Amino acid sequence: MSRLRVFLVSAVAAVLVATALSAVRATPALADVGGLSKGVADDGARVVSETFVEWQKLDIVVESPAMNGRTPVRLLLPKDYFTQPDRKWPTLYLMHGCCEPQDYKSWTAFTDVYDFFHNRNVLVVMPSDGLAGFYSDPLRGSGPKYETFHINELTQIIERGYRGSNVRAIAGLSVGGFGSFSYAARHPGMFKAAASYSGLLDTLVPGGPAAVEWMRRQAGEDLFSLWGDSILNRRTWQAHNPANLLSGLRGTQLYISCGDGRAADLDQDDTFVWQETAALLTTQSFVSKARSAGLPMTVRLYGRGTHTWPYWQREFKNSWPMLASALGVPA
Repeated sequence: MSRLRVFLVSAVAAVLVATALSAVRATPALADVGGLSKGVADDGARVVSETFVEWQKLDIVVESPAMNGRTPVRLLLPKDYFTQPDRKWPTLYLMHGCCEPQDYKSWTAFTDVYDFFHNRNVLVVMPSDGLAGFYSDPLRGSGPKYETFHINELTQIIERGYRGSNVRAIAGLSVGGFGSFSYAARHPGMFKAAASYSGLLDTLVPGGPAAVEWMRRQAGEDLFSLWGDSILNRRTWQAHNPANLLSGLRGTQLYISCGDGRAADLDQDDTFVWQETAALLTTQSFVSKARSAGLPMTVRLYGRGTHTWPYWQREFKNSWPMLASALGVPA
């Protein structure tokens, strides 16, 4: 075969392969998603826009009464979402932490979860919690009601418009770890499993309320607008604090991990991150109380490690076998 023929054959083959790959990764039609027509919550919350960022990565915007307006959410669709249009999908809610401008994009901006779930049949939901919404409806003011949005509006939209099933798990980092355990405890049985990575699991440890209010103030929120004063409104604080809600976590598979703030193998330099030490104190308090109550859980207090994404990515993968088991999918 002449060199020209070899070149032409190779070129044609390359074009065919590229075309096939392009077809596999092509962005599906928005009409195939079905959210705009069916994803409506009981209070009227509904999807008003859908944008495919990449294959299987879909950003939606919800018009939400609880949020006083429009709120974004990022979805990772199951690998067989479009080839199995009648199937309902186990759903993992991934919660971000405080004061991160990437907000609902955080998990895909700083970890490899997009690639991790590319060949898995799990619907992943990554909602906004603002800069410091603390996964709660505020006690005072007319601010966004994140708990109502996440627990009522969003789950209804996901299960009515995007074929999410009622088999759910939840995981989060830092304040998102708090949110995961608080939601699981406040709504017993709603989530099969909950995972916390460097989470604030006991907000009433000494210094805890001050840390919560400091984060809220950094986000521009009014003092005591979240749960009120931690002394005068003690019951409200306790009603959101995972360490005070242990009975609500019975029957939920739990994974808890945290470092101690000292730099280790996944850090770029030898820095000390105090936020991880604070998270560790709250995590240790929760674990001690949970063990006294006889609550089963997997605990990884791994020593050195900072309050940074490389550790949260690693811990997510360490927790995945538990989450997958709860969701009923292969690990």
